[in-house]
Amino acid sequence: MTGLSDDKTKSILDKVALEVPGINMFSSPPEMARIIHRIIREQAGNPDPYKHLKQKSNEIVLAAYPDLKKIVRESEDRILKAVEIAVAGNIIDFGALFNLNINKEISAILDVGEEKIKNKDSEYFAYKDFIRSLENTKTLFYLADNAGEIVFDRILMEEISAFNPSIKIYCAVRGAPVLNDCNIDEAVSAGVDKLATIISNGVDAPGTILDLCSVEFLNIWNKSDMIISKGQGNFESLSHARGNIFFMFIVKCSVLARDIGCHLRDVILCRTEKAGGL
Repeated sequence: MTGLSDDKTKSILDKVALEVPGINMFSSPPEMARIIHRIIREQAGNPDPYKHLKQKSNEIVLAAYPDLKKIVRESEDRILKAVEIAVAGNIIDFGALFNLNINKEISAILDVGEEKIKNKDSEYFAYKDFIRSLENTKTLFYLADNAGEIVFDRILMEEISAFNPSIKIYCAVRGAPVLNDCNIDEAVSAGVDKLATIISNGVDAPGTILDLCSVEFLNIWNKSDMIISKGQGNFESLSHARGNIFFMFIVKCSVLARDIGCHLRDVILCRTEKAGGL
């Protein structure tokens, strides 16, 4: 991503290696990634190595947006279909952007989603609880994950607004560039600003580390009736947090799959009390 020479790459790896002894073994992956990627950006002299990839991600998914909306509009349960689409955005590999057939990928992922989500009240897919919570929510805090994926999130936010027009939605993104995670610029270019107040969490980590988050973020967190935590990085950093949190992601890590007791590519929509026991 940075286009560095082998010698410069080795130098960066050496600097990362020096930091490893100081990392607590109980740190979450986003806490470790924050340290590692900060070194990479500084040493490479590139504050946002994934900038082009993030822009391209948004462009590709925005081109598919009308088709995705049509899928939702023609569904018997629009919220469920929007959830499926939001989760679908969590698994598409934007590392292979240049040869990506987005419509083919979306179709394949939704087929998998249908298969996994047939039981809407499975142990790790608390859909009834999700709907009940939306019905009684006045302030919703949506924690975004990646660029590109944020367009899928927009579709779910639109359906939530139609389902409960009185909901006030806040959308949190990363505080600084890290990997291909979504920042304010990507959220605005995806059109999220049309239906939610976008804020930065104040942290350059691929997750949500509450101890480091901004005062603005924490104020909204504390006043929110419901929190949707999108993506595996947010789950890894918030699975023991308190609040009415619904985690939404596809399992992409064998270690996490083993700890949860599920399988790779399983669809997860679980509430805080379930996640806290993992």
